[in-house]
Amino acid sequence: MQNPPLPIDFAALIELMGGNHDGVRSLLELFVDELSADLNASTIAIEANDRASLQQIAHRLKGTSANLTAPMLSAVASELEQSCKETDDAQLLANHQKMIEQATRLREVIAYWLDSASPTNESETGLSS
Repeated sequence: MQNPPLPIDFAALIELMGGNHDGVRSLLELFVDELSADLNASTIAIEANDRASLQQIAHRLKGTSANLTAPMLSAVASELEQSCKETDDAQLLANHQKMIEQATRLREVIAYWLDSASPTNESETGLSS
């Protein structure tokens, strides 16, 4: 049985950062903090039926995760952003849940990478991208 693809391409991100592992670590730590805040804010927006705020959060997550080579979160955030413009509440809730699940998986993978990646070990962590 094949493992599902990783929600982030660490090798591509390291390359984008010019091989600067410390910079990647700092960037990912900041991203995880902001992601947690955005997920909390998105839940508050869902509960308040504040589609405008939810759309802004989804838009931000779509762009940020794309820039960090996390295309799966970017895709589900894009779906949520589009759902905010439509009237189907069930689809909005389903897309929000998909974003929460994908973001949770991404945070877990990043946490594992941060815990096990060494700045001097470019072969990474046993995770394959």
